[in-house]
Parts: sequence; structure tokens; C-alpha cells
Amino acid sequence: MVFLDILDEANENKIVALWKTMTESDKAHFINQVALALSIWGSDVKGKKVVVQVLRLMTNNGTSTLADFGLYVDRAVGTEGTAGLEDKIKRASLIIEGYRIKNALASEPHHELF
Repeated sequence: MVFLDILDEANENKIVALWKTMTESDKAHFINQVALALSIWGSDVKGKKVVVQVLRLMTNNGTSTLADFGLYVDRAVGTEGTAGLEDKIKRASLIIEGYRIKNALASEPHHELF
């Protein structure tokens, strides 16, 4: 991902580690959900910063797959760099929720149990 350079190193390492362990199907679902989000938010720096905020929320919450991306989108409202995008974030959340239902994806985040 081109915009990982604006993530801190710890979260970047978590994301890379998650990516390496994901199935090809989960990778495709992650990519599709990010693409849907960016089609609504815009693929400019502002839209990419929202994606990074969602990735931060995911890694800080301990998700075990990036395919959970859509479950965290609505949690980005009010976080750093999302001012003025609240309605677009909510819209993306609803559209991605439809994608997740259509593809029978989980409605709760995946967490590794230690």
C-alpha cells in the first residue's frame, strides 16, 4: 500500500504481518472494501488518510484479518483527519455493509485468542 508511510512503524508491522497470514480470498475482500470506501471518500490524500485511520483502529483493536476493514469504517467518524467527511464515512459504511452481507462475511471482528 502506497500510503503506509503515514502510519507509525508498529502499526505498519502489524498490517504487514496480518497480510502475510491472510488467505487470497480475505485479501480480495480487504482490497474490495478499501476500493469501495475510496470510491466514496476520494482516492486523494484525504481519502487515504481515512483508510489509514481505519487501519489504525483495526490494529489497535487486535483484529486478526484485514478483511474486517468494513466493520471499522463507521468507527473512523470523529478521528484525526476525518473532519468534513462524516457523511461520506457513514455512506461508505452502509455500502460496505451490503458488500459484507452479499459475500457472507462476519459481522463481528476476528480476534486471535491467546
